[in-house]
Amino acid sequence: MLKREKYLNQLIESKDLNLIKVITGVRRSGKSTLLLQYKDYLLSQNISNENIIYMNFESADWYHIKNYQDLYNYIKENIQKGKNYILLDEVQNVEMWEKAVNSLLVDIDCDIYITGSNAYLLSSELTTLLAGRVLTIKIYPFSFKEFSSEYPFKNNEDKYDKFDKYLKFGGMPMLVNMNNNEEIMINYLNDIKEVVLKKDVINRNNIKDVIFLDNLIKYMSTCIGNLTTPNSIADFMKKNGSNITNETVDSYLKMIENAYFIYRVPRYELKGKQLLKTQGKYYFVDNGLKNIISGFSSYDTGSSYENLIYVELLRRRIRSLCWQIQ
Repeated sequence: MLKREKYLNQLIESKDLNLIKVITGVRRSGKSTLLLQYKDYLLSQNISNENIIYMNFESADWYHIKNYQDLYNYIKENIQKGKNYILLDEVQNVEMWEKAVNSLLVDIDCDIYITGSNAYLLSSELTTLLAGRVLTIKIYPFSFKEFSSEYPFKNNEDKYDKFDKYLKFGGMPMLVNMNNNEEIMINYLNDIKEVVLKKDVINRNNIKDVIFLDNLIKYMSTCIGNLTTPNSIADFMKKNGSNITNETVDSYLKMIENAYFIYRVPRYELKGKQLLKTQGKYYFVDNGLKNIISGFSSYDTGSSYENLIYVELLRRRIRSLCWQIQ
């Protein structure tokens, strides 16, 4: 698997800082692979394997770790003399995990790294509990450069053909292992979409109106690049037979954002120099995930290019992007 040097170097540079390193991003974007690559780096630095505790909470090996007490007790019982490196993958599956992490940072000589697929990891409640001792590393699907270096293109495909493939299927890392089989790739992207919505949106937020959520996601995939408000979305839904309020729309959009599935860009009013709270544009974290919802027949459109460019700006950490309105 491709070493994602940019993200790996951020972890290396933060090694042994008295901060909890938080790796976040949409599911299947490469967080687990990055954490394992960092573990390999630690081993290459002559750190004993016994001093590295790696736990992937999506594995059945750790189903017995239910809550923060289980997590704290297990790690405390398995620490070694000297510095301990604690790597916790998809830690949000452990109830109140933040209490264990906070205590471990205080009680033992350790360096802690965690990954998660929900923005709760960066919530104000969490950062307050951890007293600002958090360093965030946001990971995104493959860039075009990464995709091009790994995807099994045919020998006669030029850079334009390669870009077209990227525009259509996006940069979810596992796609490069599917032997250019488009049917398998489409099925895989659909599976990612279903898992993200079920685990990180529906289950986490106890959503009852799954049909509305599905319709909302489909609608958002058709209005990329357009100024949108919860009120305008609610009005559209009502015209199509859905009795929904703008407050509900706003709540659902925030839930989808928290799963890193979509991103909101607020509108900026130059005259008043104020962010207009309700108006904004929405983009999907990956073009392949957008296309699996909106349909691949319309993948080569202006909105697709705009979506791709916005995510690339995020990837390059150009955080001040917003739409300036004269």
